[in-house]
Amino acid sequence: MPDYFNSSHNKISPELQGSVLRGILGSVTGIIVCILVMLLCALFQMSSFSTMLQLFTGLVIGWFYRLFHGRRSKTAAYVTVGICTVSASVLWVALLALLSVFISPTPFTDADWGRLCGEIWELLLLCAGLGMIGFFLTRRSLLAYADWKRGPWHIAYAGGNGYSYNLLPEKLPNVNPPAYFAVHSRFASGTQVIVEGSSLRWRRRLHKDCVFSVHDIAGVVLGPGNGCNVLYDKNYQVLAKFAGSMEHADLMFLWLLQREIPIVNVPAGWHSPAEASPEPEPVKSSVLQRQFVLRMRRSTGIGFAVIGCFMLLLGLALLLAVFLLTDVSALPMVDRCALVFLELAEMGMGIVFLRIGKVSRVEVDGEQMRVVSRFGRAAEFSVRDVSSVSRSLGWIVLYDREFRTLAKVDSYLEDLDRLKGYLAFYGIKM
Repeated sequence: MPDYFNSSHNKISPELQGSVLRGILGSVTGIIVCILVMLLCALFQMSSFSTMLQLFTGLVIGWFYRLFHGRRSKTAAYVTVGICTVSASVLWVALLALLSVFISPTPFTDADWGRLCGEIWELLLLCAGLGMIGFFLTRRSLLAYADWKRGPWHIAYAGGNGYSYNLLPEKLPNVNPPAYFAVHSRFASGTQVIVEGSSLRWRRRLHKDCVFSVHDIAGVVLGPGNGCNVLYDKNYQVLAKFAGSMEHADLMFLWLLQREIPIVNVPAGWHSPAEASPEPEPVKSSVLQRQFVLRMRRSTGIGFAVIGCFMLLLGLALLLAVFLLTDVSALPMVDRCALVFLELAEMGMGIVFLRIGKVSRVEVDGEQMRVVSRFGRAAEFSVRDVSSVSRSLGWIVLYDREFRTLAKVDSYLEDLDRLKGYLAFYGIKM
């Protein structure tokens, strides 16, 4: 355990400690929800599926334990959730046996009761075993909640993201990070950590933004290659998470290092620039071209046109083969609809590929920019609205001050250096 666990901020506040009674109440609520779901499956003759749901009873009960703010103690959480998981299996088997008795059309004989007791015992062992196995396989979220001093470590070391998801850089940039930047995925929109001066904002889908200051950060945990990096506060609550594979993650590491925030197991090669020299001002060139149009490279446009023609010819050949070799009127309606859908999709994709080389472009007129995507969608904005630029696979993405996507510029356009110089004139690095 790190040395700064013994610092003055390792005392959790009373409102965050939780209560044993609330934990029991939440776990009982989880039992009721699990039993109702499994009974519903049994009523729809899905008994095997309801039996496999025992693997997730521990996860559901643990979620209700956290929802009701149960006691933040590893022993209390494990005992409460473990007992309730086994209890859910016992109650489920008992209710299932009673259900079979009540819906039976004939009265039960002694032989029937003996057979039922044997089946109950076997099913009880199976369900209890599956419940405990599922509890230990899905206990990480409960462990991160109960073992609060180690919570950021449990979250940072949670795997499942791929071994290259959190590859840390060997060295940090030699240029100081700008005042505004965002850490985000290179290939998909979603989770972002936005730095705005001395404040940070953690933006996630389907979640409210978490806004905090640099003074709220008590430390940083660097996770393994398949984990993530966690920022936490004085109560060891997670403030934000990000991965080393994200865009501008190296700037985030440098930003944290320059503000002397404790980083666990910081690599030896990480150093901040010797002097906090501001970024050089862009050179104001009097001969800057402020009116130009960038179109698709000729070779790339020809390639897209060839693909489009090939798909159109393929669709035409498939259409002729169907009508010449098959009696379409004898086919069922479903098969005919599928053929029509396939033909329309094939011809539509061919037309799209033919248009890509012609419509994709960037038009610059003074400070106004107009970016037309491969599919003909146009976005018009001022260059002063652009805050940052990032490169992803096949795209150059322009972001505004809120780090929302303004436009995606095709990386196959000709003379991108002209666009680079144009953006550099306004202090935007590409």
